[in-house]
Amino acid sequence: MLLIRNLWLAMKGILRSARLIINAELEPLNLSGAEGDMLFILLTGSDKLQQEQLAEQLDIGKAAVSRVIDSLESKGYVTRMRQEKDRRAYRVCLTAKALAVGENIKDIYDKLYLLASRGIADEEIKQVESLLSRVAENLQGWRENNT
Repeated sequence: MLLIRNLWLAMKGILRSARLIINAELEPLNLSGAEGDMLFILLTGSDKLQQEQLAEQLDIGKAAVSRVIDSLESKGYVTRMRQEKDRRAYRVCLTAKALAVGENIKDIYDKLYLLASRGIADEEIKQVESLLSRVAENLQGWRENNT
């Protein structure tokens, strides 16, 4: 138990440190970490994702996604487009302003990933990824059996 507890605490520490770095790096762009995360997903994945898809990818609630989108929309980084097939659903689309700072945002996250992986061989990262994937599967199994 102690080993998994230590792993758990280390993961929490990693996420806390990463959040502090991301927030500091995004501050000059007047963006929060949540806003940066959403823009990064849209810039590196698929532009025009549905709000529900963003909630799933970012692992945050629909209300939180809506607040982040509202903020990004007021800052001019995204727009919402109604779905033609489902008029209740929206796609979130990047604006020219978002595309103009897109490389800066990608660079911020790339620098974080480089910093995190410094001195760690690719094979070691693959091993940790495999281990954490198995831990995630174990925990998701509980959720699936209890919902």
